[in-house]
Amino acid sequence: MNRTFTYRSEIQEIPAIRKDLAELQSIWSIPDSEMRQISVMIEEIFSNILRYAYTDNREHQVLVSLEKNGNDILIRIADDGVAFNPLEHRPGPAPDPAMSENGGMGLTLIKTFSSSISYSREDGKNHLLITKKIKSNYGRQEA
Repeated sequence: MNRTFTYRSEIQEIPAIRKDLAELQSIWSIPDSEMRQISVMIEEIFSNILRYAYTDNREHQVLVSLEKNGNDILIRIADDGVAFNPLEHRPGPAPDPAMSENGGMGLTLIKTFSSSISYSREDGKNHLLITKKIKSNYGRQEA
């Protein structure tokens, strides 16, 4: 089962992302703790795209696709911003989250919560594929 959503490149889209993910959680019976991790990953990537990917003030679209494959959730995110491979990003020393004012923990959380991540640049777009393995009885009941 696959669902694709298109969001405008505006921070005001975060509530729509949360609503869409809540619907999928219900349909696919994803446990709350796993869905929180999926939400954090998608929102972090989305907000990073808004902050860093665009060099103009035009409206862009960000595509978010989720696919249920057994106990795996495949998350595909595509944007037409400047090329950025998060797998090649080497941040400085890990900041203390309690002391950090500028964030910097997003990529670390994504790497922690995901099972695998891959990146490609095709047709002028960034394509990020994240696999999240659901570690519960999820997947035994097909919706």
